[in-house]
Amino acid sequence: MGPARVTGISKRNGSQSVGDRSASVASGRNDLPRRFRTLVVIVSAAYPLALLTVILMLRFVGEQWWITIVALYLPRLGFAIPLPFTFAATWRWSRRIFLVPQLIAIYLILFPLMGLNLGTGRLLATERGNAIRLVSYNIDTGSRGIEGVIAQVRAFEPNLVLLQEAHEELRNQLAAAFLGWHVDQHGQFFVASRYPIRSVYLPPPLSFSTGEGGARFVSYLLETPLGPVNIYNVHTTSPRDSIDELRGNGLREEIRTGRLFSGTKSGLIEFNAYRRMRQIEASASAARASPYPVILAGDTNLPGLSRVLAEQLNGFQDAFDAVGRGFGYTFPDKHPWMRIDRILVNRPLRALDFRVGNTNGSDHLCVFAIIGNNG
Repeated sequence: MGPARVTGISKRNGSQSVGDRSASVASGRNDLPRRFRTLVVIVSAAYPLALLTVILMLRFVGEQWWITIVALYLPRLGFAIPLPFTFAATWRWSRRIFLVPQLIAIYLILFPLMGLNLGTGRLLATERGNAIRLVSYNIDTGSRGIEGVIAQVRAFEPNLVLLQEAHEELRNQLAAAFLGWHVDQHGQFFVASRYPIRSVYLPPPLSFSTGEGGARFVSYLLETPLGPVNIYNVHTTSPRDSIDELRGNGLREEIRTGRLFSGTKSGLIEFNAYRRMRQIEASASAARASPYPVILAGDTNLPGLSRVLAEQLNGFQDAFDAVGRGFGYTFPDKHPWMRIDRILVNRPLRALDFRVGNTNGSDHLCVFAIIGNNG
């Protein structure tokens, strides 16, 4: 009797232990989706916060740190790579209310990061009376032939043309293309105007710790139907050489060896950005000191969210921001992902239209604006 009773108790205890283990396994299975749903919610909220952090870093650190300098010139669409996954996971495993952060992420990508303009400004802009029809174009030294450049320029029927990277050897070809216009060429800067050129100003070189460098702009005073107007033809130092130096033996090799993150080439990138800032500062200061209305146009090499752009060119109206539509990207020509070619005006003037060219006469796309009096 005694042993049998003990055996019965052991069986009941054994059965209870197996039941406990089964309940624990079932509970674990129920907890797994719950934990996963929590993770989805966290990621859903963290993604737009990460995007906002990137935006703030680009805008307020920008050209002061080599990492944010490089990030300024990367395709912004890359920040949307996580979006399909976070959106799908939120839709499948979380409540619909948690889609709101994903909608915020879409807004942050399209507008602050990628610079989308819905074009509402042009609804209020109407061309009245006389206006300056301006084309600005970095023609890449005419490496793809001047014919394509001229055809693109003429398609906009301008009365003022500003070219950058139009070096001296192109002088005769360009002068022949704009026969009967008022033309001027100094170095890489070329202007063709239907209006008389009253004067040309060449800025003195800038002083740096390693020597002198060009201010990279030329100013013209034109007699236009809008009255005397100061035109600033601008092309700042490109970031391309310093970023190419960062790539070294190839991006994969630089990452594998850790050289990309060591910061050994950060000084070159930051000095390159400093030169660009000084050049924009020089042209903007001269433009602000002008007693006449101002148009500042050209290849600024400053993409959206640039700190230098916001600080040095504040007070000028960007024609794309005012009356553009879409993304307004101008570089590189085949698959453009950044807007660095700009047309800006000060308060006596206003932009009435803005468009981007659509041919590959250069590695840049040209920009076109109609400029009228403000009021």
